[in-house]
Amino acid sequence: MGEVPAWVGELDLPDVGLVARVVRLNLLVGRVLDDITSAHGIAPADYVVLGVLRRSPGYRSAPTRMCELLDRSTGGMTLTIDRLEASGWVTRSPDPDDRRRVVVTLTERGLELSERVNAALHAWEEQLGLDHEHRTDAIRTVDHLLGLFEAGSRERA
Repeated sequence: MGEVPAWVGELDLPDVGLVARVVRLNLLVGRVLDDITSAHGIAPADYVVLGVLRRSPGYRSAPTRMCELLDRSTGGMTLTIDRLEASGWVTRSPDPDDRRRVVVTLTERGLELSERVNAALHAWEEQLGLDHEHRTDAIRTVDHLLGLFEAGSRERA
């Protein structure tokens, strides 16, 4: 796996708060995600978009909806979709309900890639050695923190 900045390991000090620990976790997980996705020839940001489509009904979504889910700009999403379309991982088509809009659909190649990367991420998670109880507790805790951080973020806006 890639190099993590040395200061990340220094955040175990007792006086370091929750946000610093979340930042450390984000850096470490980001590094793992980057290593796994690059091994499959895709950037993490592109993989996340494929993941949204993989979990969408009919493997389809409107770009504006993906922007909302991923907190991305429409311009940035357009560039991502352009890249994914050029690679043959997604297609664009007119929305059948409103031809002024576009729908992005995951191709079979895009689905296969997304599933391969997802399987590699799950394999990495498995090597952590968490039993079912600890994994469930970790998921609940992270979900709770996400809710708190998202609420705090909305209050600051």
